[in-house]
Amino acid sequence: MKHPPWLLAPEQATLETGQRLMLSSAEARHATGALRLTTGRPVVLTDGRGSVAHGVLALASRVRAEVVIERVEHLPKPTECLTLAVAVLAGSAMDMVVQKSVELGVGVVLPVRTERSQLSLKRAASRCGHWDRVGEQALKQCRRAWAMEIATPVELGDVVGGGMRRFGVVAHSKGRPIEELPSPRGRLLLVGPEGGFSTAEERCLEAAGWPRVSLGPHVLRTETAAIVGAARLIALLESRSGLHSSDV
Repeated sequence: MKHPPWLLAPEQATLETGQRLMLSSAEARHATGALRLTTGRPVVLTDGRGSVAHGVLALASRVRAEVVIERVEHLPKPTECLTLAVAVLAGSAMDMVVQKSVELGVGVVLPVRTERSQLSLKRAASRCGHWDRVGEQALKQCRRAWAMEIATPVELGDVVGGGMRRFGVVAHSKGRPIEELPSPRGRLLLVGPEGGFSTAEERCLEAAGWPRVSLGPHVLRTETAAIVGAARLIALLESRSGLHSSDV
């Protein structure tokens, strides 16, 4: 039996059994257009804050859609989440990183400006709203109850000297196998830009004691390294904690 499609609940809505909610115009268009849903079809609403509501479409038109909620689940926030700090990429490459990070269960994507980044810090900050929207669409597709955070873009130095530095590791072709990382390392993965970190940045990371981890024998593009590295580190965190990244 096909699972009911997931839709986004209205912003700031509190999901309660018996409630009748009007969806945003964007969600109404998605439900009745791309998904071709009609009145009476079962759907699931998520608020991205752990609440998942099962209900039916009580009204469905191109401009208006309403859902009657039949039951609500409140799912706990995962405790072991990966922060993916990635050198900012331009265009669809960064969109891919955001989308796949949501699907994999990454907790936070942190855009980082390095000397060889494709976007400036100001330009990266202006793209955060777009990346949030990319993440929201991925949230529905992968049926995830808790939204991934897109953090405010920062300089590399803020990551190296930040509050999570004791958890940080760097993706590097000359690194050690991920499985050899000592705990609590591995909760933050730093992925550099195309062309790698500058000599000064490499020295900074070495001086701060950030371990290097290898993602395989080949040279990977930044977006590929981010996705592969996130998947492998999440698997490592799960094996150490006994948790699973899926929160639904």
